[in-house]
Formats: sequence, structure tokens, C-alpha cells
Amino acid sequence: MFNPDKDFLRILLGCLGKDGKSISALSKDLEAQGFKHHRLILTGYLRALADMNVVKERSVPPSKIYQASKPIPNNIYEAVGRSCKKKYPGNDDIIVYVLCQLFKRPVFESELRLAGAAYHGGRPAQQQEVAECKKLLKRSGNVVPTQDAYYPHSDYPNEMAEIMSDILIDSTDSSHLVLVTKQMRLI
Repeated sequence: MFNPDKDFLRILLGCLGKDGKSISALSKDLEAQGFKHHRLILTGYLRALADMNVVKERSVPPSKIYQASKPIPNNIYEAVGRSCKKKYPGNDDIIVYVLCQLFKRPVFESELRLAGAAYHGGRPAQQQEVAECKKLLKRSGNVVPTQDAYYPHSDYPNEMAEIMSDILIDSTDSSHLVLVTKQMRLI
């Protein structure tokens, strides 16, 4: 589900590219995409992102160049899909289970495509449930899907815990804290 208001950070980081841009160049790029923000607002937003280490600020007199310090963050669909495919390749039913558990509703085919799942099955949701989901998505400003919605064939609580752990560790750059192997002591 794409919501331009909620994905402004993703759009801004995409505009910055690898080499970075000045505020005036970034402002022009954003205006071309339909985002008209005053340069002072954009400057404050970029400085806040620099304080949070999302972007780097370089001084190239007379201006400052901003560039992304990390790759563009995944949305929830990409994060779940990537983790599921890494841990359980070929089992798209786990992707459906995780997304259903996270959103507490059936998952639409378009959401599964965003997660990278080629899923054509599962237990279809009832029309009343689909209608309620569409109302929810419309209220939150998302694009309302027209496809069917599904529940998974089976439950995967252990797999979900592993996937959520993987997503959290990946999103917080905490992989250096994870014990990968268990060392045995000789007595």
C-alpha cells in the first residue's frame, strides 16, 4: 500500500541518491514529484535527519550537501518478504501468516506482491471481512485494493517469532550482538 504522505522519507532519500544534493537541488526534485515544501522547512527536516544519523551533512561552501548515510529503509512488506525468503525459501504461506498476524486482518494479493510472494491460494476471506478491510485502508489514506484477500493455510507461530526477530535485528543494525554459534567447553 503506497501512501505519499507516510512515505516522504523514502521519497526524499531516493531523491538524494548516492552522491547527495544541496537543498536547492533537492527542493527542485521534490517539486517535480509534487511535494512543494519551503526550503526552510526542508532544511529543518534534513537537519533533524542528520541528528538522527539518517543523512550525512557535508559542507561545500556556499552550500551544504546532504546524502543518505544508510540504504533506503524497507517498508513492512519488503522486510517481511525478504526475511521469509531468507529463512524459509519457497514457502509463501508463511508470508501470508506473518502479515495477517501483524495487521490482524486478511491480506490482499497486492500486499503479497509487495512482499514478493507469488501466492495463489490460502483460505479466502469472506466478503464482509474484505469490505471492512477496504474501509480501514480507505480511512487511513491508502490505495484500496480490488483483489481478493486471504488467510494462510496453516499457523506458523515459531516461524513468525524467528522472522520478527530477524527483522528487528536487521532494522536496528544489531547483528553484532547475536550469538551465531555455541561454543562447547571441554572439561
